[in-house]
Amino acid sequence: MQEYPVKPGHAGKIDFNMIFEAAFGSYEEDDGWLKGDYGSMTKIWARQEGKKKVVVDTETDKSYALRMAEGDEDAGVVAKDTHRAWNDFLEGVTGYDAKTRSKKVQQAAKKEA
Repeated sequence: MQEYPVKPGHAGKIDFNMIFEAAFGSYEEDDGWLKGDYGSMTKIWARQEGKKKVVVDTETDKSYALRMAEGDEDAGVVAKDTHRAWNDFLEGVTGYDAKTRSKKVQQAAKKEA
């Protein structure tokens, strides 16, 4: 499970469910979690905790990496599309781009250590 900080003021401006659906398509709601799958990700669970963080739990089908290593171009296309959708979702719900999210997660890890 991974936690991502949300940019101050951003949570009140977005529709979390709509961003999830736009990135990954249909989903189910269960006990506050949005649950779905997309491309090479067999499990995508996400929830907004208050206005300051997003919690996600994912699983990836590792066979895509093996297929890419064997030269399967279709697997590479699916993996790239999945990565793009994942980044679009996280940027949409946190308000931070990938570089900033990485810095924020690293800063939080240093504080906990």
